[in-house]
Amino acid sequence: MKIGLSMSSRDQFLSTLETAVLEDAKAAGVTCNSFDANNDIQQQLNHVQTCAADGYSAMIVNLVDSTNAQEIINAAGDMKVVFVNRSPDTALLSDDVMFVGSNEEDSGSFQGEFLANYFKEKGMNEVSIVMMQGTLGLDHTNKRTEFSIKGLEDAGIKVNIAYQDTAEYDRAKAMDKFTQFLGTGKPFDAVICNNDDMALGCIEAYKSTGVTEIPVPIVGIDATKGGCEAIENGDLAFTVFQDPKGQGSGAIKCAVAMVKGEPVEGAQDHILWIPFEPVDKDNVDQYMK
Repeated sequence: MKIGLSMSSRDQFLSTLETAVLEDAKAAGVTCNSFDANNDIQQQLNHVQTCAADGYSAMIVNLVDSTNAQEIINAAGDMKVVFVNRSPDTALLSDDVMFVGSNEEDSGSFQGEFLANYFKEKGMNEVSIVMMQGTLGLDHTNKRTEFSIKGLEDAGIKVNIAYQDTAEYDRAKAMDKFTQFLGTGKPFDAVICNNDDMALGCIEAYKSTGVTEIPVPIVGIDATKGGCEAIENGDLAFTVFQDPKGQGSGAIKCAVAMVKGEPVEGAQDHILWIPFEPVDKDNVDQYMK
């Protein structure tokens, strides 16, 4: 059995996911070859077409763009397809196409709930938020953004957007854009970031101004090593653990089972959910490993 893995890119989180796929494939006695699309959908389609032509049994795909999922399925031909981490339209799922990931509505909701509790303790019921988004158009960018705000509003907090932009999940881009925003002097009460790397970029931007203590809560998602360390030292207020090893292992589990024609334990409606978990200063030590 040969399985291909096409990664959209390789940040800290996705690299951990990729390693889990490769390690679990090796443990299962399965040949798995990995490719990096460098955020280029045409490269990703080429990966799938090449593996199909080379007689691979299945393809695991971390989508560059969720809107291209049907093209990926078409290019896969007779191969089984497992989308991992970034969700396609669920209408595309079938006995030959599965999704392994975490419910992105939960990640944003956890951020919103944490901030709602924070502001309520301060007696605040109206706040101004900076929203640093990931790559626009991706399903998880949309849901993380929408449900973080919804979590605040459901708790009775009125939300005003002081600034919103995309840093495409990139730390350096977030630092640059947040630095520019800080230069405007516009007031705000919190920073919501769609991932930890962008949150760390915002923290660096703050510190470059000479600030030693971050004056407002900054929240991220992924509970990366850097994110957890930032919580420990008081720079990052909150993150949400997304399990890259669980997603990677789940992807191989689904791919192998589909090729063998076996059911996937724990899957529902062709989806294997890997739960999100909230992380703050009270439990961050559990995620440092």
